[in-house]
Amino acid sequence: MKSKSLVLAIASFLIIALTSIGVSATTKKSTIRVNGMMCAKCTGSVEKALKATEGVEKVEVSLQRKEVVVEYDDEKVTETKLREVINGTGFKAVEEKTGSQ
Repeated sequence: MKSKSLVLAIASFLIIALTSIGVSATTKKSTIRVNGMMCAKCTGSVEKALKATEGVEKVEVSLQRKEVVVEYDDEKVTETKLREVINGTGFKAVEEKTGSQ
């Protein structure tokens, strides 16, 4: 009887542990500079396109700073895909250059 209870307890633990592993998607936040936005209609186009992208959780577009801040599930979408979506709206997602001078 004790061994049956022990087996059930271990099985329950494993089910809970394995289920929680699948739920551990990571939310990432990226700031992407965007060239070509001139008005509220422009920012609205970019925002609408990004929000329609699977995996995107939150979008903040700043016309003044010419940038977009996107929070997204990195298991469903990549930053590269987000840049493609922005470019598809007719604006240009600027690649940030890094490195030593």
